[in-house]
Amino acid sequence: MTDSDATPEQALDLERFTPAETALYRWSPLGFWGTTLTVFAVSFGSFALIAEITGRPHLGYVNAAGAWQLNTVSWIGFVLSMILTTGVALTQIGRRRWETERASLLAAMDPQGRAAANALCEGVPVSWRRSYWALTIFGFIGGLIFNIIMTDAEAVTPLEYVQSIGLWFLVFSPWLYAVGLRAGLSLAREGREMRKLIDRHAVIDLYHLEKLDIFGRIGLAAAGSWLVMAGVLLLFIADPRQAWIAVPAIALAALGGVVALTNAVRPIQRKVQAAKATELVEVHRHMAEARERAFAGDDAAASALAGLTDYEVWVERRPEWPISTSVTLRFSLYILIPILPILGSYLFEKFADRILSGGVF
Repeated sequence: MTDSDATPEQALDLERFTPAETALYRWSPLGFWGTTLTVFAVSFGSFALIAEITGRPHLGYVNAAGAWQLNTVSWIGFVLSMILTTGVALTQIGRRRWETERASLLAAMDPQGRAAANALCEGVPVSWRRSYWALTIFGFIGGLIFNIIMTDAEAVTPLEYVQSIGLWFLVFSPWLYAVGLRAGLSLAREGREMRKLIDRHAVIDLYHLEKLDIFGRIGLAAAGSWLVMAGVLLLFIADPRQAWIAVPAIALAALGGVVALTNAVRPIQRKVQAAKATELVEVHRHMAEARERAFAGDDAAASALAGLTDYEVWVERRPEWPISTSVTLRFSLYILIPILPILGSYLFEKFADRILSGGVF
């Protein structure tokens, strides 16, 4: 299929726009980590401020043992702030990944595909703008519905709700829902674009398959993003009695990471497999031509047949999956990411206790 034969759904949209999450980092003078920490500080800092001003409830309390302890609702606010921050950061992480891997990605493309690969590094296709706006609206509606449900569950009036920590949820939950939906859309969109790019423009050179390792690294990064978000969601497990939930959750997180990785490298595997099959058909044709002459005593044909046999074995042994040993090792370490929040939830509360009331671990 040529570019002119491609339907609008199959073609890669070269016209791009910058989403708000990326624009925030582009305009910020604080750099990636400074901006990310600022987003979290604004989110959870405003939660703590409203909690202490309204006292409904306060950020924490002193328990019967005399240790300072975070309120359950405060922990929820902390986790939601982490989710909001992670959702904003993931879009920027994706853009930085494309920038870092741009040269390697271009080297794996044919001339027509390089323009599409460059576009992939620049932003979101304008054809997706409506989807981003739609999910933003749905997110805001979902956030408002969440607050209505909370108002009803707490059996308070809207005025009483905004005079408590409910004010924070009213302001931030619509943004949280919107950012979460947009982050999920970004991950899905990038995977879809990458599959199109590979199917139409990736160059398979059996002599230089190392150029395809870029797709293994991209798949690893996608899996890492999935596992990071899963790890943040697991922060909700603050009570050790809920640890039984962690086992299936971590298993699902690992499975999701595997799916994200294989979705990125499977198209390349299919193309390498097809290239090997095509090459073997040609090898077998030449072997058939040399076979009769070799059996008739033609030394040159026999030598050529032996060489073709060696080449056949070489082609058959060429790796199909663009996954190096380092990618495999790093992914096995990434699976540990969802385990960290369970330890982190304990350490956070103990650290806060030590700082605020002089408690000990």
